[in-house]
Amino acid sequence: MISYLKSLPKRLDYFLFNKISSKNHIFNLKIDKNKIEYFLELKNIIDKKNFIWDGDWDKNKISISKYRKYSASYNSIYEIYKENKNYNECEEYMIKSRLIFDGKKSGRGENLTELNNYFNSIDKLKNSLDQFGYKSQLELNNNKKNDEIGVVIGRHLEIIKLQDKFGGTHRFALCKLLEVKEIIVSVKAVHKSLLQKEDIKKIITMNDNEYITSLLKKKIEISK
Repeated sequence: MISYLKSLPKRLDYFLFNKISSKNHIFNLKIDKNKIEYFLELKNIIDKKNFIWDGDWDKNKISISKYRKYSASYNSIYEIYKENKNYNECEEYMIKSRLIFDGKKSGRGENLTELNNYFNSIDKLKNSLDQFGYKSQLELNNNKKNDEIGVVIGRHLEIIKLQDKFGGTHRFALCKLLEVKEIIVSVKAVHKSLLQKEDIKKIITMNDNEYITSLLKKKIEISK
């Protein structure tokens, strides 16, 4: 009875709003970076607070080969480290510096000094990835354990990179350029069709995410 009462808010959220909070169910997964063959534009993201996404959002996925055209953050890593541009000439820096000059939030610093420091820090990230490979946030003593490369899982078990603002875009680009094989992704949501009614019932009633993590890991392994 006590467990039922504890799960009641989750039950109401799901049956009234078709929603299961992502807060308690996001999990991390170590994968081959080449498993990420697609990305999803921000406009097609359903609800970052919901772990289960219904509908045809995954049909709007785009080949990762086109990601540079959609992401200044991703493109800028290639500009700096493949095309040898100075960081203050790359697309992201120019966008962020204009925001700062206009008195708006840039997301990378409140002034040019902070913006420059941020881009200098990318050099340190690159050197670390090159020397040690991809390290999880926990290994780096970062308390934000789910601040890995943000992805969602589509109906065919495809692992889809989320377009920026979900973590790890610079890291992902650097791993591609440096040919770092294994990365860690943070699964933010999954397509509803991957779960049976019994699965959803267990997710709602259980207090941790071990069940869904194990379930999805097995499905992904089978799909390799």
